[in-house]
Formats: sequence, structure tokens, C-alpha cells
Amino acid sequence: MSVIEEERVRGAVFKDINAEDEDQQPTVIESLCMNCYENGSTRLLLTKIPFFKEIIISSFSCPHCNWTNTEIQSAGRIQEQGVLYTLQVKTKEDMNREVVKSDSASTRIPQLDFEIPAFTQKGSLSTIEGLLDRAVMGLEQDQPIRKVCCSTLTAQNATLRPIQT
Repeated sequence: MSVIEEERVRGAVFKDINAEDEDQQPTVIESLCMNCYENGSTRLLLTKIPFFKEIIISSFSCPHCNWTNTEIQSAGRIQEQGVLYTLQVKTKEDMNREVVKSDSASTRIPQLDFEIPAFTQKGSLSTIEGLLDRAVMGLEQDQPIRKVCCSTLTAQNATLRPIQT
């Protein structure tokens, strides 16, 4: 397929985001809930963010256990070079700024010596606060197990140390 033909096909499938476009509706697919293993529904929307790229927005919801999940996946080519965006958070309201984060993006907060490396979170449409909440949930995941493992290792190391006289 030539580049011109490919652009024509992609333009027909991926429409620009437009609030006035009533034809742009998500596709709804019945899918399995990974929380309770009942059937839920996934909504998919293929769209283009102007001056950004083509994306697939997906949203899952389960009516049985009320579990939800949202993701954004890149549908276009990966750029050869990245882009750096900087935000100075000065007020509480700044934490409500919306962010479109791809899975290949990293997030850094130098003042806290905190980084969310690339490919550790899925792409998402969220706020700054939501991005940090997701990172905290990931860090807290399996924390009780890690505490038990670490305390067991520490206890084993204490008993293996030679006694110094």
C-alpha cells in the first residue's frame, strides 16, 4: 500500500476529536471482566488528537462487580524523537490539569526525586493527581508480601553473620 493510500485509509478510520461531531460514537464490545470473570462491556473509540497522534481510547465497565478500567493506546507510528513538557505545580488546582500520557512516556518530579519510568504504566487520559495516584497504587501493590519477604531476609542475614570477638 502506498503512503498516499495508507493516509486515505487512516483518515477514514481515525477522525479528529470534535465535540460537535455526532457521528463519532464508540464501538461497544461485550468482553470478559478480569476481576469477577462475568461479562462486561468495552467501548473503543479510534480518534486523532490534533497536533498529537492517532489513538485508541478504551473504557471497560462491569455491571456485576463495578470494576472499571480506561486506557489509551497509540495507533500511529512511534515518533523518532520525543517531546518534553514541563509543568510547574504552584496551586492545588494545577493538580487537576488533564494529561494524555502514552505508555512510552516517563514522568519526573525532580523536587521529590520521583520518576515513573516509561512502559511501567499503560497510556491514559488523566489528571496530574490521577497519574500520581496510579503510581502510588502500583507501589503499594503487593507491599505486605514484600515486607514479609524483606523481614524474613533480614532475620536470615542476622543469624548468618559471624560473631565478632
